[in-house]
Amino acid sequence: MRASDVLKGTVYEILAGDIDCQITDLADDSRDVTQGTLFVCRRGARTDGHRYIDDAVARGAACIVMTDDIGIPAERSAGRWGDTDCVLIVRLYDYRHGIGMICNNFWNFPSRSMKVIGVTGTKGKTTVACMIKSMLDRWGRRTGLVGTIEIDDCIRKIPSVNTTPGTIYLHRKLADMVANGAEYCVMEVSSQGLMHGRVSGIEFDICVYTNLAPDHIGRNEHRTFAEYGRWKRSLFSKCKTAVINADDMYSGCIAAEAVNAGAEVVYYGVRNHTAAGDGNVCMAGAIHRLILHRVMGIGYECERTDGESTYMTVGIPGEFNVYNSLAAVTTCGIIGIPMEVMQDSQSDMKVRGRLEPVEIPGYARIFIDYAHNAVSLENVLTTLRQYRPKRLICLFGCGGNRSAGRRKGMGFVSGRLADMTVITSDNPRFESPEAIMTDIETGVLEGGGEYVKICSRLDAIRYALEISDRDDIVLLAGKGHETYQDIEGRRTQMDEREMIRQILEEKNAGIVRRCDN
Repeated sequence: MRASDVLKGTVYEILAGDIDCQITDLADDSRDVTQGTLFVCRRGARTDGHRYIDDAVARGAACIVMTDDIGIPAERSAGRWGDTDCVLIVRLYDYRHGIGMICNNFWNFPSRSMKVIGVTGTKGKTTVACMIKSMLDRWGRRTGLVGTIEIDDCIRKIPSVNTTPGTIYLHRKLADMVANGAEYCVMEVSSQGLMHGRVSGIEFDICVYTNLAPDHIGRNEHRTFAEYGRWKRSLFSKCKTAVINADDMYSGCIAAEAVNAGAEVVYYGVRNHTAAGDGNVCMAGAIHRLILHRVMGIGYECERTDGESTYMTVGIPGEFNVYNSLAAVTTCGIIGIPMEVMQDSQSDMKVRGRLEPVEIPGYARIFIDYAHNAVSLENVLTTLRQYRPKRLICLFGCGGNRSAGRRKGMGFVSGRLADMTVITSDNPRFESPEAIMTDIETGVLEGGGEYVKICSRLDAIRYALEISDRDDIVLLAGKGHETYQDIEGRRTQMDEREMIRQILEEKNAGIVRRCDN
């Protein structure tokens, strides 16, 4: 494809080279460049793509798209980069729009070839997205997924690095989904993804709003809660139908954004809580906690917008999962999925790392959950407390290079709601694990709870299992689906399921390990 066709619809300035040179691929990482690639360089949070222009050209880039005005050295101004052949160099204006248009031109607007459903909110994105995909799969519709856990292009499942990947990679995977016969794509959309323009050029049919609470506010994330909310809200200017949690205090702002963009608005909520009136609302009536053979779940009466009522059983506990289920049911009702298909899908629903049970005969009930902020942890601990364990043991750490306020908040919640808190390490990144644990300890002390600090997560889990008995519940919070630990930029294998298995194998073999704390 000619560069002029790839750049069609964008605002750019030619700095050097031939606008009709041939483009064979797109990349924003110089390591992915091959002969004929158009290389997009932009400034990120940790590095600047413009620093890698030389490397991209050396690997065969045919076109360099710059998003900053860094100027062109005199010896390269004629369109030559060192000893390479002629390279097209352009300056792209309005890169948030422009990169998405470049991707659409190159991959022929993949989001138009299937129905795209976006899910956003502070909590519940992953569960709602997985529920919607499960219902579509059960209905027999080929469905792709982009989310925190993985990207599923209908043939391959690839572990995710970010909830919402970069623009070029995201469009590439959408194009793969289309090539693999996808009729639908369900996509988690993060505030960071919106702020950095990662979903630029994607046309959403339905967007789902779960809730909004202070999170992701810090030096490397959002400056203020207001900014965080604005980016979340911006998704609803891009959809045809908005599915909104009527019980969330910010639902009005989200609905206004959707209405202003000409979208239809459909609400969901819990009866006696919902503020949306008697309009277009899918509601939950009576809610029941369910437990069968030590497997916990939730049941509720689903009162649909057509006036019909259906009892739904969800294979994951927690009233917050009633909201997640309602979001998915409302969305799939708009699509036209029969209620009996949704019932079947919800009854055996499980999401990796979202109140995921680990059943070990003779031991406490163990749950692995991704709760990594105070609100999520409070929801999970409150839910587990409702099942009346003899003791509720909460093990967690906090990520480094993230908001320090999150640590004290999570510590306070655990100190208040858990009988025992085991403070350990999560993803310390470039911070001291011990310093992070000390921040958490401050919150636990304010919450008034009993606690212990064990830096090694393996030893911490071993300790939690040793002090628990069959009538207890042990929550391993923070890691969820993750199977690694990030220490000083290096990711090493660390899967809590494998750790539990290792601990049990050691115990069965009579091996005694000492837990230092």
